[in-house]
Formats: sequence, C-alpha cells, structure tokens
Amino acid sequence: MTSLLSVRDLSVKFSTLEGDITAVDNISFDVAPGEVLGLVGESGSGKSVTGRSLMQLNPHYAHYGENSSMILKTDEEEVDILSLRKAKELRKVRGDLVSMIFQEPIASFAPAITIGKQMAEQLMLHRKMSFKEARELSVDMLDRVGIIDPSRRFDQYAFEFSGGMRQRAMIAMALSTKPKLLIADEPTTALDVTIQAQVLELMQELIHDFGMGMIFVTHDLAVISQIADRVAVMQNGKIVEQGTVDDIILHPQHNYTQRLLDAVPKLDDFINQEDGAKDTVPATSKELADKAETLISVRNLSVQFEISKSFLGKKNLLTAVNDVSIDIPKGSFFGLVGESGSGKSTTGRTILGAYNMAQGEIIYKDDDAHYEIAALDRHDLKNFRKRAQLIFQDPYAALSPRMTVRDIIAEPLEVMGITKNRKETDERVREIAAKCKLNLEHLRRFPHAFSGGQRQRIAIARALVCGPKFVVADEAVAALDVSIQAEILELLKSLQKELGLTFLFISHDLAVVANLCDHVAVMEKGKIVESAPTLDLFRNPQKDYTKSLLAAAPTLRTHHA
Repeated sequence: MTSLLSVRDLSVKFSTLEGDITAVDNISFDVAPGEVLGLVGESGSGKSVTGRSLMQLNPHYAHYGENSSMILKTDEEEVDILSLRKAKELRKVRGDLVSMIFQEPIASFAPAITIGKQMAEQLMLHRKMSFKEARELSVDMLDRVGIIDPSRRFDQYAFEFSGGMRQRAMIAMALSTKPKLLIADEPTTALDVTIQAQVLELMQELIHDFGMGMIFVTHDLAVISQIADRVAVMQNGKIVEQGTVDDIILHPQHNYTQRLLDAVPKLDDFINQEDGAKDTVPATSKELADKAETLISVRNLSVQFEISKSFLGKKNLLTAVNDVSIDIPKGSFFGLVGESGSGKSTTGRTILGAYNMAQGEIIYKDDDAHYEIAALDRHDLKNFRKRAQLIFQDPYAALSPRMTVRDIIAEPLEVMGITKNRKETDERVREIAAKCKLNLEHLRRFPHAFSGGQRQRIAIARALVCGPKFVVADEAVAALDVSIQAEILELLKSLQKELGLTFLFISHDLAVVANLCDHVAVMEKGKIVESAPTLDLFRNPQKDYTKSLLAAAPTLRTHHA
C-alpha cells in the first residue's frame, strides 16, 4: 500500500545548558491512507515530540539529525516537511494537510477569542469558506463530538467550557478541515468513557470517509487496541517494537511492551474473577459492607450555583448535586463514578466544606471527633481540614512553581499550626515524603524538575502531611501513564493500610475503580442512580446508565479481531 507519510531515521535533540538531550533516536515508520498508527509509551518516551516534529512545532532549540526525513505524499504533491522554512509553506501543512489534537486544549485556545471564531477562522483560511459556511460546519462538528447546544457554545470562550468539553472542541476543530493526516496527542485522556467512545467512532468514520491517516499518541493501551491498525512502542526515544495491533497486544515480543500491558487495569479480569479471589477488596459482599462503621454520612445533599441574574435581580441557579445520600465506611475506598458534569467533584468538595449546600446534611463521625459540616464556623472548619484533605486531578496546576517541594509539603503544617517549630516541621515533611516514596534530596527542588508521577507523589504527600483520616482523590491518576498510574494506585493502597485512611475516589475510569474500590456509587446529572459493593455493581448493574458506562469502557483485546 502507498504510504501517506514516510518517516525515516528521525532524530530530535534539544540543546540545553547541560548539553544536548536526545528526545527521539533514529526512528522510522509509515502511515498509509485510512490507517491508524498507535504510538505508545510512557511520559518522556518521545511520542509527543515525534508528533510535533511532523508539523515543525518543536521549540527553536530543537534540531534534527542529518539523515532525518519526513515525507508527506498526497495525490497532488509530495511534501518534504523538514525542508519547509517559510511561514506560508508551514501554514500549508499546519491545519491544511496535517492537523493536530493537542493534549492540553486550555493552552491551545486563545483565551480572548470565542471557540467558534477560532474554528471558523481556520476554515476561512484553509477551505476559503464564508463566515456563514464556516459557522454552520463548526456547529455541526461541535454537535458531532457530543457538545450540547452547539450553537450557543460556538459563541463562548474556552474558560466557559469544562476540561472534557474543551477537549471535544479541540477534536472538532482539528477534524473540521478534513486533513490528510491527523495527529492525535492523548486526545481522549480527559473524556468520559461514553464521550470517548463517541469521539473514537467519529474519528474512525472520518478516516474511512476521507482516506485520512492518523497517528494516535497515547499511553492508554485499551484505547489503542480498539482504534489502531498498527502499533509502534516507544521507550527512551526509540521504537522498541512495532507491528499489527493484534501482534503487539496479543503477542508482545519486547519486555517493555509486556510491562505496559501488565500495568493496564483490566475490567474483564475483575468481573470474571472467582469469588473471594481478590483479597484487596474486603467489602465486595453486602455482609461485610453492612458491618462497616460509617465515617462520612451524606443525607439529601443538594448544591446549587448562581450562573446569572435577570434584569430584575432574580438569580438563575444551576443544581449541580440533587438529593444525594451516601455512607462512606471507615477504612474503605469508596468510588464515585459518572460523566463530566455529573456532580462528582462538587459532591467531594462539598463534603470537605469547600462549597455551601442548598439542603441536606453531612456528618463526619470518628472515635474522637464529630462534625456537622454545614454548621462549622471558621475555627471548626480549620480543625476539620486537619482530618479531611483533597488530592487534585492535575499535579501540574496544584503545586506552586515558586515553592520548593519541602515548602509545598510543609505549608499545611504551618498554616494549621500543627507543628511548633521548623525542626518539627522538617521531621514531619521527611517522614511523609519517605512514605510517599519521594527521594529526600528532591525536597530542595522545584516542581518543574519532576515528571507527572513524581508531582502526583508530592501532591499526595502534601495532602497527607497533616495526618488526615479522610481523603478525597479527585481523578488523581487520570493524567498518568499506565505504569505510573499503577505505581500511584499501589502507593494509595499501602498508605491506606499503613495510616488507616478512608478514601472517596472520584474517577471516570471504571477499570481503575473496579480494581481499587470496595463500594461504588454512580452519578448522573447530579443524582446517585445506583450504589452497591463493587463486584455486585460491575457484575450485575441494575440501571441502564450504569450499563451504558460499562459498555462504553475501553478494554484490551483478548483475541484476534
């Protein structure tokens, strides 16, 4: 088959004060029209640098090997990408022949220009459409990627979109010009399983309809097993293995590939296990769950946000959480799942006292403490926060770039007055850093010096340093590679046992929840639609919404397609 893209001996180095760093080391691959090449590997393996090289989007201090070659072949022309220098030449490739879906859409949209105007602008430039035609196509694409009320959303700004919606808008923008080659860099990481399934189906439709080639960059091997035709596995800048998706997924030859596959949490294995085989989930039977002592009791919780006021001053309210009741047993991993906008994060943060409740009650009851969250004054809330903490989804945004790791971890101790002097503070910091598997010499460094997994360990240490009994983990592993994700999950399990912690684990990743949590509650549109011990819920879901989530969850192939 004729290649749409031919990459030969691609090497990319970055010049730094410490010398050259090799990001991509002499790799070669091809992509045919209508084919999806999955590019997989951990953070730092060179996947994203490879994708950005195809549009010459690497920073100015990047330079390419003398023998490097990237040739894009269409029916009309053959483009030597590395020979392009002028802005006009590059513009022909960027957005016209090649489009890219970036991993961080908030950094890719201009904050002062509406989403719709940015989408229409590229269609007017590359497809010579009128604004009216560009708007109609843009609205249609927003609708096709699952954005509700796309005509209204067309005129909104990026900050008015949720993270998942921004990612969908980025996908719609990249696909609207119908490029010859699409580079998708972690395009579904922030998406719920149902939206992810819709987006993957849309991509496959367009690839089939327009003969588009695609490079799908991801660490999610379950997604790769469903969408890719061929797979290239990258480690330390090199391609260590490549072949058909069946060959790589079912018969990996390289030990690194096997290690990545072993790290993927497998939903089918959990559901089909023999009863009693999983000793890490003690509360999968109703008998054990009923005996557990309740730490957090939530009754008839509703949370509302003011979204606007009318001309006469009447408030327009959005009900984010609607009549939610749950009991979180002491010492458990309690899973809260659902799509973006279902109210999961709002529920978790309201339990911590971060949001006011419109109605209902939240009771925290431990052996030596009793708190009614709605009635807490500032002093009591400060005391409660020593017992209840939050691990944020994004370790990059959660850590101050101007503070050392030591100061980041120590800050809660100092703010809450838990330690009396610097010596005592340092002792607590070093103790929790060691428990979180952080190297003590790293305490003097700043967050930018660390990988995503290391930053998440820092965020966990910060949350646990004041000795809480209850922790809300809000999508705490969503952005991590599968192998790093597995390490963090094992860390959370060990910390739970060692420190006697109780977790509310918020996630849209059903496989992770299945393999970690004792009990799961499913949220839809602000309400709990189903709640049960984990094995009971995953084996025998009662509600159609839960069944649809399970059906949409990507799973690794276990046989030839």
